[in-house]
Amino acid sequence: MKKLLYILLFVSFSGVSLAGNSDKEKSTTKVIAGKITDSYGESIPGAKILIPETGETFFADMDGNFKLSIKTDKEYSLKINTIGFEPLEVKATYLSAFSDLSLKSL
Repeated sequence: MKKLLYILLFVSFSGVSLAGNSDKEKSTTKVIAGKITDSYGESIPGAKILIPETGETFFADMDGNFKLSIKTDKEYSLKINTIGFEPLEVKATYLSAFSDLSLKSL
């Protein structure tokens, strides 16, 4: 009985919430997806996708496809590059799906 009382006191004074996070702490995320291609429509596997605002880096799969999550409360950009192609930067704030993102060869 004493142990249960100590646990309840600890939880009540430590600020631990058993009910979960408040609405202010929750952040909504959305999935951004797309395909990276060259100027001929051929997929570019392994292209690097950087979100400069967070420092996160992702890579396209073998078919040039990518999928990532971003928070909806901020404005983000995607910087896409790979060897032999000009870098491309696009805003990702309101978009959830990109048509082919075409990179121009150098």
